[in-house]
Amino acid sequence: MDQSVRKIVELYRPFRRQMAGSLIFIFISQVLGLIGPYLQGKTVDAIIGKSYSSAYWLVAAAFAIYLARVVFLSYWRDVYEIRNLDYSIPERMNSVTFEKLLSFSLGQHINENSGLKQSVINRGQHSLTSFAYMALYNILPTIFEVVLMVVALFWISFPMGLVVLLGVSLYLAGIIYINKKVMPELKKLEKEQNENSRFQGEVLKNVELVKVNARERKARVECEENLGGVNQRSKKLWMRFTVYAHTRNVMLVLTKLAVGILGVYYVALGRYTPGTLLIFWSWSSNALGSIGSLSYMHRQMLQMWASIKKYFVMLSLESDVVLPQDGGVALEKFAGKIEFRNVTFSYKKRTDKASELPDDDEGDDEKVPAKDEGPARAALQNVSLVINPGERVALVGESGAGKTTFVHALLRAQDPDEGQILVDGVDLRELNLEKFLTSTGVVPQNVPLFDQSIRYNLEYGLNNGEKPTEGDLNRVAKMACVDKFFPRLEKGYDTFIGEKGVKLSGGERQRVGIARALLKDPDILIFDEATSNLDAENEALIRDAIEEVSKGRTTIIIAHRFSTIRNVDRIYVFDEGRVVGEGTHEELLLSCEQYQRFARRQLAEG
Repeated sequence: MDQSVRKIVELYRPFRRQMAGSLIFIFISQVLGLIGPYLQGKTVDAIIGKSYSSAYWLVAAAFAIYLARVVFLSYWRDVYEIRNLDYSIPERMNSVTFEKLLSFSLGQHINENSGLKQSVINRGQHSLTSFAYMALYNILPTIFEVVLMVVALFWISFPMGLVVLLGVSLYLAGIIYINKKVMPELKKLEKEQNENSRFQGEVLKNVELVKVNARERKARVECEENLGGVNQRSKKLWMRFTVYAHTRNVMLVLTKLAVGILGVYYVALGRYTPGTLLIFWSWSSNALGSIGSLSYMHRQMLQMWASIKKYFVMLSLESDVVLPQDGGVALEKFAGKIEFRNVTFSYKKRTDKASELPDDDEGDDEKVPAKDEGPARAALQNVSLVINPGERVALVGESGAGKTTFVHALLRAQDPDEGQILVDGVDLRELNLEKFLTSTGVVPQNVPLFDQSIRYNLEYGLNNGEKPTEGDLNRVAKMACVDKFFPRLEKGYDTFIGEKGVKLSGGERQRVGIARALLKDPDILIFDEATSNLDAENEALIRDAIEEVSKGRTTIIIAHRFSTIRNVDRIYVFDEGRVVGEGTHEELLLSCEQYQRFARRQLAEG
């Protein structure tokens, strides 16, 4: 069995009883659909035989069957499926997807192209749900109907059943042939469509850049050219598909013709009545008509299948970070001693991006793509340092020197290639990661904010649905200087701040980020370039806030400006992934060439 089919079965296993119930409704409906034409044929025979009383009863019975099938059975089936399937299936697909995505390490998310990943998720998840609905509500009813009609034809006339079975078999063979011809090109087309979605996503993410440079026409033309190329290839592919499909459909026409000729022949011989001919004609037309509808469904399922397989490959990936099976060491409180022992850390060159997923014509979907093709240049090289409990240290250096990578390594975005990272003497790989991250507050350069209220954003770092009091919010708001802009907020903490906090200034977003970190009451605080993009006034406010909130906590400050790090206990100087200097500001000015260069540039910039 194809690996992707197994995965589909596994995903839908929790709904097997509900689906079985739906199939019972479908089976009863198809049986009633079989009885209707039979009664119609008998009605014709009754009229020909002038048995009008019987004809009236047969008409009434046929009407009752039709009413039961179209009104009552259809209503109860719809109610059943709404209650048990229509909303439950998408809910489970969404849950499975989110659970998998959130299981990936921070490093995997950093290295991935989020727009492309979102395209694979959206197309795959939608296709998987639609595939299930089409199978349950269209394919299986069609199969039931065709099988019932063919069996019934065999019951009345073996030759007639054989003709219809042959026609159906040749039609299905045509489907299999087209599948083999079209699927390889469809996979290539799917890859191009994902790339097009990624490109359009890049334009929308950078719409501010487009607007301020008046490049709307350039963006529109590039998107149109990109999409136009994909559409042209789609048209060529589906035009060929249409030729194949209509050639295949000739089999249905020839089968109907054979049924008609054979039926008339049998009536002429006196073997069957005209009413039986009507039954033959109705049953065979229903069977062939139903199988004919598979042409459109086949096209749709081909498109969905390519998206589903790519989606399953993504779901097959494993996290770069393997958590301890027993949950790991969960310290009640962290003293905050951090030690790097000969740590070398490289970001992986990822090959599991959705645009690079391998084709699987030969069953390669069973293979999990390689997590990397080897490390790039080490972002940290043999780094050893110790940060003592309650100490306030700064990391300085040129852009790309390894400062932010140090933070990523400490947060276990990815495990180091070599060496150890210890927190309070425990290897980071043996710690309970959730407990450690809960006890660590991080304020990045660009504070991520939800399009929600300030209250929602402040409380987001709290675990287990904890709800702070107004007093708690006011306390951290004052420490982080959020109270400085509080008077202008329309609804206080319940003011919505827009996408990415667009209704707040850069300094205000930074202060919300600090307050969110503080509300966790963290044992370790990390400020990653928290003041680099701020004006002098906001920088002073954030700097004062950092000094206030870092008291009694192990604090790591990444900064480019001396003003932000003037009161730290120790400074580490990074250069090309190595620690090249350690000491106070005064000591480093005397002993570290890179720090001296750094200081001269600061003075030159004023």
